[in-house]
Amino acid sequence: MSTTAKASDHVKPCNIEQSERHNRRDADYIASLNPRTLYVRTELSHNNESYVVPDLKGVTLQQHYDSIKVMVKQKTGRAMQEKKVTVIGKNGKPKERNGSSPIRESVVNIKPDTTMSDLLKYTEKVRQRWGVRAIQIHIHKDEGHYTNPDDPSTWQPNLHAHIIWDWMNHETGKSFKLGKKDMEELQDMAAETLEMERGKRKSETGAEHLERNDYILSEQKKQSAKLDAEIAEKRDRLDTENGNAIKSGVANLFGKGKYADMEKENKRLKEELPKHKAILQRKYQQALDAERDKQSQQLAEKDKMIEELQAKYEGEIFRHQQDNQEKEKIIHLKESIINDYRERLGHYLSTLSELLRDAVKAVFDYIQSGYRSFSYRQEGDVRRYMNSQSDKEVAAGTILNASLPFLKSYECEKVKGQLSYIVQDMKEERQQNQSRGFHL
Repeated sequence: MSTTAKASDHVKPCNIEQSERHNRRDADYIASLNPRTLYVRTELSHNNESYVVPDLKGVTLQQHYDSIKVMVKQKTGRAMQEKKVTVIGKNGKPKERNGSSPIRESVVNIKPDTTMSDLLKYTEKVRQRWGVRAIQIHIHKDEGHYTNPDDPSTWQPNLHAHIIWDWMNHETGKSFKLGKKDMEELQDMAAETLEMERGKRKSETGAEHLERNDYILSEQKKQSAKLDAEIAEKRDRLDTENGNAIKSGVANLFGKGKYADMEKENKRLKEELPKHKAILQRKYQQALDAERDKQSQQLAEKDKMIEELQAKYEGEIFRHQQDNQEKEKIIHLKESIINDYRERLGHYLSTLSELLRDAVKAVFDYIQSGYRSFSYRQEGDVRRYMNSQSDKEVAAGTILNASLPFLKSYECEKVKGQLSYIVQDMKEERQQNQSRGFHL
């Protein structure tokens, strides 16, 4: 990577085992590398630098991860969620949510003159802004590629640093939440602190994260295009050095080693290309089939849930209808009873004398009013009947007995009390009048 490299800091969950092997440059790890995917020049590895925060020196990432799990349990009372879980999104559809990623790793582009001090200054700004703490930094200056494998001077270094972050708030036991705007600000901070040009934002380039199937298809196209370009490049070089394809063929015929080797390599690549395409196509189809099976399962679960809700809804409607029918029966029964009561009451009252009829009707009105005291009119009707009789207590008993067929026991007691009050009032009024010389 040249000095024109643009600032970039991409954060993702840390693969602890792979990260430590890569950053330590273990011999067995270097031996396992495929130069087509990652080329490391071990003779340049002495230029690499590493930093570990003092309180975690000698502590592996796995050990630190385990201590974070203990901290989360102590702070929140719950175990740290490590596995993926299925949740219902805002659109009502289920989606997978990754488990906790307490340790994360970012790869930061750097310049040839970028120092560990520059990176520490950058990570300190991140800590002050969001609270996220960098626990390891590894500068790598031994990775890259050759533009021309046969020419050592075409080496292009991939200068970068790995930053290992502790993404947990140790006061609350919860992870830090950085949104899209925060990540854009982090990119700005990296560019400013490391004095590098800011890369274009996703909102400007329109670049979006590819889904798994699209990613596989994209990789298939890239690999195919890469192989095609490699074949075309070697053919152009061969034609240029020999004048044309015929000369190249003649050179092969006469056994020129360099051109013969190139033709063999081209033949091998041409034979390898269909196989590689077939493997990628098979992986793509498998991923596509898996995604279809997943979607079919989700649709089946959704249909089952809809059927259950429909059955529940229909059951509620049925019960509601049954309740309404019962209520209508009760209303009709009440109306029938009331009508019958009124009819019998009217017939009964017609058999009584006018004064007694008015007194009994006053009693019924009193009952229907909610057992409040007799109104002025009701008391007047009772008094008129009592005044027509010489014995007021006997008159009260007559009114009560005449009302009994239509009174319940507790209603009878209330009416009896009200009539007693009226009798007592009439006695007191009589005594007062007699003391004044009036005779009734």
